[in-house]
Amino acid sequence: MTTLCTLQNLNLHYPHKVIFQDVTFTLNQGDKIGVLGLNGHGKSSLFKVIAGLVTPDKSVPPFIYDKNKDFTFFYVPQELTNLADWDIENYFFEFHPVMGALKRRLDKINEQLGSGEGDFDKLILEQTHIYEELHKLGEDKVHAQFISYLKFFGVENLERSMASLSGGEQRKVALSLGLSAPQEVILWDEPTNHLDLETIQDFEEELQSSRKTFMIISHDRSLLTNVVDRIIHIQRGKLRSFVGTYEAYLDFLIEDQNRREKELDKLSNHNRRETAWIRRGAKARRTKSKKRIEDYSTLNKAIADLKAQAHKTVSLNLQSSGRKTKILVAAEDLTLKFGDRVLFDKLNFSIAKGDKIALMGRNGVGKSSLLKILLGQLEATSGKVTKPETLDVGYFSQKREALNDNETPWKMIGEGIDFVISNTGEKRHVASYLENFLFSSDEVKRPIHTFSGGEKNRLQLAQFMKHARDIWIFDEPTNDLDLETIGILEEELRSYQGALIIVGHDRSFIENVTDKCWVIHDKKLENFEAGFSQAEMFLEAIHLEEQLKKKTGGNSQNNNSAPAPSKDKLSNKERNRYQQLSEEIEKLEKKVASFKEELGAVDYANLDKDKKKKLEALQASHDQSEKKLEVLFTEWADLEAKM
Repeated sequence: MTTLCTLQNLNLHYPHKVIFQDVTFTLNQGDKIGVLGLNGHGKSSLFKVIAGLVTPDKSVPPFIYDKNKDFTFFYVPQELTNLADWDIENYFFEFHPVMGALKRRLDKINEQLGSGEGDFDKLILEQTHIYEELHKLGEDKVHAQFISYLKFFGVENLERSMASLSGGEQRKVALSLGLSAPQEVILWDEPTNHLDLETIQDFEEELQSSRKTFMIISHDRSLLTNVVDRIIHIQRGKLRSFVGTYEAYLDFLIEDQNRREKELDKLSNHNRRETAWIRRGAKARRTKSKKRIEDYSTLNKAIADLKAQAHKTVSLNLQSSGRKTKILVAAEDLTLKFGDRVLFDKLNFSIAKGDKIALMGRNGVGKSSLLKILLGQLEATSGKVTKPETLDVGYFSQKREALNDNETPWKMIGEGIDFVISNTGEKRHVASYLENFLFSSDEVKRPIHTFSGGEKNRLQLAQFMKHARDIWIFDEPTNDLDLETIGILEEELRSYQGALIIVGHDRSFIENVTDKCWVIHDKKLENFEAGFSQAEMFLEAIHLEEQLKKKTGGNSQNNNSAPAPSKDKLSNKERNRYQQLSEEIEKLEKKVASFKEELGAVDYANLDKDKKKKLEALQASHDQSEKKLEVLFTEWADLEAKM
């Protein structure tokens, strides 16, 4: 295992806060690391130290940054900068300044040659030299990959200004930059914020197949579960390194909590539920679904079957629900148009007390507009919404409201008194209430301007959730929140007795909190009474439908050019291999399950040198078996397609 870089004696202090205290960190080639920790406790700072953007404190012994000669990195930040200066296609050069400088000089030379200015021979010589330099840097290849990923994520019209893009489109540009980067190590800082579910899953698959070393800060537990094999957890100025999956780390926290400080106790139920959610696995693995039906002549039928199966389940649930609760909002034939564009047409739905609804759909289908109608901020083109005059609706927006930087959390939450009445009707002391949002007693009287952006998000969440509402609406509530805070939010929302509507793409959060799912698709609202686990099948069908349209370049439903399904074309040898594969896959799946069971039984708190070697060997065997399983499955899917 090649060591790429090592940090030793890392110390970093800011006013009122210790970020790192005598930290040591080693990054090895091939590591796929998930970085965890409370907002404001050092995740982004660690990236910036590695990237050389932050200088650690002077210390004794001194800070040492030991880099392998092959170590190169590419940092993908949370927020893109200098947007007004670039169009989409050329924003690439904002992150590759050496190439950008050469490219600008080349453009100038070409302009001079075109106008006949300057010394022709000298300009031609310089032009040739720049072309050679750009080729050595790989500019043609890397830029082409960047453009390819933009198209893969659905970013069109590359001449648009970066400043004109939505938050989701900007994140797609950031993903394209990171995935096309030629560097050995990629540092991803919250890459999935503002993205729709389909894009997150596409990104996840790219990371799974990547051979790059990467570190990723993310609150998306599904992403962490599926792509990382090592966890770095930053707590109270220290750095804990854990070899294993996110699922295994949750197991470790549960087993370790009785020996740790009491702050982990309140997260125990969340961790157990989180582990259970992970072990259930996705209801439909997208990679397998795509491989099963790569014969696009059968794709329409597969999509129709998925949709029919989903709707059949809806009907069964509607008949058996027998729900008789107070209706808070009822909508009838709700239609919204902007000019000639119909956003949605004749929606009919109701919201009852206690409903916990996930509102989903691709970016731009009208989710935010529907929320604005419910909030009374937008008039529908036609149809009506019926609700009580006294209905109290709270809205937690993606765009967090500005805080008074000179106030303290104590003053903001308490509003001049020492107690708050929480949304559950419970009377709590301000300090105790803020402690539930992970603010210590020495932090609650600090000025708000001393807190990080993530800590301010947590404060706004505490401010919002101290009020009781008939309906709470959360628009992307998990963006910019750390996993600990998301766990607290889950607990609060699960115990809340009122109605909830949540717009979001955090799969585990949605499944843990909501019990119904609305999907806006094709101008209609699909209602899944069994929640996200049921809607996932329908979302899978939509994704496959979009893929078919890209492949065929037209309407997937009316494509008559596709050839008729072929008869079995397997040779005897292939037919025998097909039977063997089914048996091999079954045996290997049992083997992988056995490895997982062994990994789950490891006592990570008491690993000596020998046990760590055995653990690494076990993890390697598990990973090798999973890769072999995927190869066998691909072979099986190819043979099945021929049948």
